[in-house]
Amino acid sequence: MKALPSLAACALLVSLAACARSPRAAAGPVLAPALAAPAGGGVFQTGVASWYGDDFQGRATANGEIYDMRKLTAAHPELPFHTLVEVENLENGRRVLVRINDRGPFLKGRIIDLSQKAAQRLDMAEKGTAAVNLRVLRRGGAQTAAGPGAVAGGEAAGRGGFVQAGAFSVRENAEDLLLTLEEIFPGLGFRVASEDGLFKLISPRLDPAACGQVLEKLAAHGLQGFIRESGAGPGG
Repeated sequence: MKALPSLAACALLVSLAACARSPRAAAGPVLAPALAAPAGGGVFQTGVASWYGDDFQGRATANGEIYDMRKLTAAHPELPFHTLVEVENLENGRRVLVRINDRGPFLKGRIIDLSQKAAQRLDMAEKGTAAVNLRVLRRGGAQTAAGPGAVAGGEAAGRGGFVQAGAFSVRENAEDLLLTLEEIFPGLGFRVASEDGLFKLISPRLDPAACGQVLEKLAAHGLQGFIRESGAGPGG
């Protein structure tokens, strides 16, 4: 009768098999406990961020988009697609705004998987991982509060104006969202404008039909906007 392998040998085999599995090819995500985004832009989650690049370039993400490591996107286990998340590298204070369009990471202890460009912005690409804070700035599909002079989307067919697609207290976040808007609306000319102590994403003046089309396309990408009757202050 052959002797059974020792418990230590069995444990070693299991460990080796786990190491050989690709983190993003796991059977299912290791979900973090369900969390609710705190009011006022507080810290939503703290943990370890990683990133993915060449091996997944050109593949479909979990929401059907094609992964492009040169864009500011990320994978998260549970946040709705198109949620905007500010990621802060706790090791150097750098921050980046990313849009959730994928699911992951699948390794225990990691809370977000960043695109290569986002990792480079945080100066963590070479190291591979970093301790981070996550702040949810806008959940996918969340409504944007309209300010004075705003026109409801349903009225866009009756008048033109400027589309405002976001407002941030930190300029870098506005500039990061501007990169996403330039991908969605190539050549349209959204800009960052400073007004009332905020940095706002404002389109050029558009006719009524164009305003409606911009609002519809924003909604299709999980973003909200509204029509302004006047432009904002100087940008850039």
